[in-house]
Amino acid sequence: MPMPSKVIRVEIAAHAHATEDVDRVKQAILNIIPEALHSKVEFTIHTLEGHYNNPITRIMVRLEGGAAEEFVRGLAEKLDKESKKIIAMMLENRYDAKQGRFYLRFSKQDAFLGELRFYDGDDVIHVMINLRGTPRLEKAIKVLKELGLVS
Repeated sequence: MPMPSKVIRVEIAAHAHATEDVDRVKQAILNIIPEALHSKVEFTIHTLEGHYNNPITRIMVRLEGGAAEEFVRGLAEKLDKESKKIIAMMLENRYDAKQGRFYLRFSKQDAFLGELRFYDGDDVIHVMINLRGTPRLEKAIKVLKELGLVS
């Protein structure tokens, strides 16, 4: 019997503002997803209303089980050693032990160009990694190391 996935779900989301091309934002999201998973990607689109009644399109992808774990491993392969050290440093602030969720934010512009760069501004791709169970921070670090996301 196969071992259950260490990752229950991954949610990847970004917003396309009225001045942005939705297809380009979709491409930015696809660029952070391993190519082997592209056939499993289904975009969920919601239209929201901005502060000044401007339309904002929320674009989301959800991967579950084995695909979610494959995403995390693929993401780890795309990151250099320095980025993995940065993840280790920000884990304490970006991990919700009650929910077993780890949050990352990548620059949407850089992702469109095929680069992965952490970014804390507004124009981001949000990645939420939901680990199996609700592990304490120490256990979450161990799991993320096993998946290659933390060095």
